[in-house]
Amino acid sequence: MASTHDAADVTGSLVDWVRGILPDAAVQAASQAPGSAKPKTDRDVTVRLARIEGVRGPRSNDAVSGRLELEYAFDVQYADALAGHQALADLAFAMLEREDFGDVVRGESGALSATFVLQRRRDLPRAKPVREAVINLLPQGRIAGFVRAENGFPIARAKVQVRNSDRLIVTGNDGGFAFAAPAGLAVTATVTAKGKTADVELKPGDSNLVTLAMES
Repeated sequence: MASTHDAADVTGSLVDWVRGILPDAAVQAASQAPGSAKPKTDRDVTVRLARIEGVRGPRSNDAVSGRLELEYAFDVQYADALAGHQALADLAFAMLEREDFGDVVRGESGALSATFVLQRRRDLPRAKPVREAVINLLPQGRIAGFVRAENGFPIARAKVQVRNSDRLIVTGNDGGFAFAAPAGLAVTATVTAKGKTADVELKPGDSNLVTLAMES
């Protein structure tokens, strides 16, 4: 079997090869239909792609491949029957000398046939490399505290808004609040209650007592 990259190359090489075997003949490529090429001289030979059969090849993450069996027919049309018989015999002997035609050559109705193999491999586009993500996981701590008025009374339902985040904590009846935060890191928050506001720094492990100057 022969292996090539283009069916047109196979057909063209076979036409040139037959011309070397039968130099007195008019050799041409023909379409797939039998008898589609009309004789131009009294010594005509046509090279015709008679049959094609495809097989899916192995597939990998990097490429796909396919395999086609191309059966070519060599039609010999000579006006002189004896000369035509001799041309068929000469062509058959030449086929037996080629390793890519196999060990047996067959033909009928003034035509010989041979099969070639066409193989094609297509590389697949490579996926973009995934960048390694580095995630620093800090140990979690807890920030707790109380919001009270100047007289020491707890302020319930005060809002503690952590800066640069969507975290909002509302104090309980005792004015207390608590939320998780990276251990050892202080956060800035805005505390609001009854129209009073204070920006404070809250730290894990501290008492975090926030005092708002409320109107008496």
